[in-house]
Amino acid sequence: MIYFFRLSRRRWLQLLALNIGLAIAYIWAAKISLVFTTLPGTVASVWLPSGLTLGLILLFGNQILPSIALGSFGIISVDLLARDPNISPAAFFWVNFGCIAANLVQPYLAQFILDKYIHKQQFFSRVRNVSIYIAAAALSPMASAFIGITSIILAGRLEWSDYPLSWFTWWLASTLAHLIFTPVILLGKEFFTQKIKYGLVELIVIPSLIGGVSWGVFIQSEPIAYLLLLILNWTVFRYGAFISSVLVSMVSLLAIYATAHGLGAFVLDTQNQSLLYLQSFMAVFALNSLLLSAAVDERSQAQASLKKALDNSTKLVLERTKELRHSEALLRHTNRELQKLVHLDGLTQIANRRCFNQRLTEEWLRLRREQKSLALLLIDVDYFKRYNDFYGHQKGDECLWKISQAIKYTLQRQTDLVARYGGEEFVVILPDTDQQGATVIAKRIRRTVLNLEIAHENTDNDHRIITVSIGAFSGIPQEQTQAASFLEQADQALYLAKQQGRNRIVVTGGLPSV
Repeated sequence: MIYFFRLSRRRWLQLLALNIGLAIAYIWAAKISLVFTTLPGTVASVWLPSGLTLGLILLFGNQILPSIALGSFGIISVDLLARDPNISPAAFFWVNFGCIAANLVQPYLAQFILDKYIHKQQFFSRVRNVSIYIAAAALSPMASAFIGITSIILAGRLEWSDYPLSWFTWWLASTLAHLIFTPVILLGKEFFTQKIKYGLVELIVIPSLIGGVSWGVFIQSEPIAYLLLLILNWTVFRYGAFISSVLVSMVSLLAIYATAHGLGAFVLDTQNQSLLYLQSFMAVFALNSLLLSAAVDERSQAQASLKKALDNSTKLVLERTKELRHSEALLRHTNRELQKLVHLDGLTQIANRRCFNQRLTEEWLRLRREQKSLALLLIDVDYFKRYNDFYGHQKGDECLWKISQAIKYTLQRQTDLVARYGGEEFVVILPDTDQQGATVIAKRIRRTVLNLEIAHENTDNDHRIITVSIGAFSGIPQEQTQAASFLEQADQALYLAKQQGRNRIVVTGGLPSV
């Protein structure tokens, strides 16, 4: 406060112009974010002003806090009056007060953490610094989400039952903005002072690849999102953190826009589910960019230090070599983790259909060569549509998650695989398993699901709980058959199980028809 009173008239005018300009930018960013509002009240799934305010407060300091308060008041007031022209003064006050306080606390808390643990604002130059930045980006929205959502509920704009999901959405929206958009602001200043050689071929190929893959993923719904990671890695190694951060921001904005309009590979049953699935992809995309850029920069720094110290100290050479190996190991670990995420189902956290198809082909070829049995189990949740209609999609998602984890922990061998096949269907691959073994596993899965005792009042069974029907097929792969034939036989067995009244197991075996 004393700082403001000591300013000269000219500095006052400069500061006033800066805050007014940033307040306008805040309002525009908020308007874009509110296009993607997916929950009651004023909780948006993507909150761009969080990324803007954190970047600017780290560049300009606390002198821009008035612009955050002014921009927050402007956009919140307009949105509240547009939603409810007859809103009470008390509700109007509490929502504005809470949201403004939350929007001020969030960047201030992140700035405090970063200033305490990172020297000279080198946020992205080392893996350690990036880890601290990620922690600050994730921790600071926790406090703001608590303040903001609580004030909205006290004002009567949300129900307490909406608190967990609203808090999570607020937190995730701000965290993603910190990870995706803030690095562009912070890295831009350093980028324009660097000398980077640009190849004409790369300037043509990279945008063409980005455009083509993005069109396939977000317009044609092709499952090739992992190709964007390859292009991103290329960009990181070739042009560094800033260009890769710009690429992350562009792809994220395109993905958000396409998904919000019902386009692309991330569109699920509801917009909330789609955006949450999309947000997990964007988080992986942003984290890969930040960690990989830091690893590359750290390796470059280690190599430079190694060359400089080579003639002076053998000990120093060994230390820098150790750092280099650590960076390379971290890079390999990061890529392995990303490959795992590409093959995971976002809701159930088990293998997805892409992973299932790949594993089925591998096991089919191996067991055909060794002439050993392969068993497939198709599992369908009985009357799940009724469950969704009766309890709602959120409870439906929880039900699918519980069942998937139950099946996963029922399987005892590392070679066995459970995957989400689609909707409420799961599929299990059992290598080296005959018809008798498949029957044992199917019975164990059915009993495990029954033991969950998930209430289902809108079912036809007497127990009024969730049950599953299982169709299984076991046989030895042959040259004249295809892997899909086993899946067809398992599907026919599942159909028989459902025809016989559900909560049943039908296991067949032998040589499938060609």
